[in-house]
Amino acid sequence: MNNGEENNNIAPEKKPRKLKISYVEFFVIFIVFITVTIYLIPKWMLSSEQKQYGRLQTNTAMMTSKVLSKFSDNTNKQLPSEIAKELTEEMNALCKNPIDKKNPAYSLEECLGCVVIEADDKAKSIVLSAKDKDGKLVARTIIQPPSYVTYNRDLKENNEK
Repeated sequence: MNNGEENNNIAPEKKPRKLKISYVEFFVIFIVFITVTIYLIPKWMLSSEQKQYGRLQTNTAMMTSKVLSKFSDNTNKQLPSEIAKELTEEMNALCKNPIDKKNPAYSLEECLGCVVIEADDKAKSIVLSAKDKDGKLVARTIIQPPSYVTYNRDLKENNEK
């Protein structure tokens, strides 16, 4: 097989290829870019203050759900003040204060960025309220089993300061 001829296994040199993008490929890339931009721009445009108030409203909604659940499972007839204290400790382990990181997310006393939990043993109700940095009400929920009433301030109002 090797009759004196050397077998060259050297591949022929490849010429550098110029990058060619067809119009269809360019159009697809452009559409993907526009789609990602349309998705991300609203997130960037929200002010950090609006995000904080949104998280504060979310914290209020989470506590509302927990309180309603606790009231419905209240087989040992706990008072609302006992339920409020128990859930405050439980939920502070899960949630963070969106406005002031030094304060807890839930409190039985007024503090900046906290969802304040007020229990009324006579009326058998719990009131959750959250205020912004200026002391304006952001969210308020009144829970008196088997029902509740919720108020959430429209976040667009924050831009009109």
